Amino acid sequence: MRYDSKEAFLADVTEEYESFSTKINKIDSVRWEEPDVWGAGWNLKDLVAHLAEWQRMFLGWHKTGIEGKKPEMPAPGFKWNETPRLNRAIREEHALKPRQVVIEDFEARYREILALVEDLSPAQLLEPGHFKWTGKYPLTTYLGPNTASHFRFANKVVDRWLRRS
Repeated sequence: MRYDSKEAFLADVTEEYESFSTKINKIDSVRWEEPDVWGAGWNLKDLVAHLAEWQRMFLGWHKTGIEGKKPEMPAPGFKWNETPRLNRAIREEHALKPRQVVIEDFEARYREILALVEDLSPAQLLEPGHFKWTGKYPLTTYLGPNTASHFRFANKVVDRWLRRS
């Protein structure tokens, strides 16, 4: 999604996050371990951990990029066409974490991204190529899919799951 202003970007991210966060916080903790929320075997905790990890990866890309280095995207040892394998690895990495730890991580990464965006100028956020690591694209090309778009997707996944159950 293309954004016309920093305010529009922040509004989209905040709205989608709040919608998703409100929804999942209303779900009984017992249901968080039910399988097949998203894909074979994925539960709600897996989905939230997935969102948190992609936010963490963006933050890592940005940190590496502003240090003048080239980030390994999407993650070390993975190419973009291997995101299904990466997502499975993320699920396995976080599978044993308690629900509350996953929620706290998700919320903390969101707050960290919000703080980053609030500190950026509109030009830093929206102008193509402002950061060398983003190439010819604006920062929102990488940030949007790991925040607002991801939260929107997760909202749809949870809505489908709740309708099925």
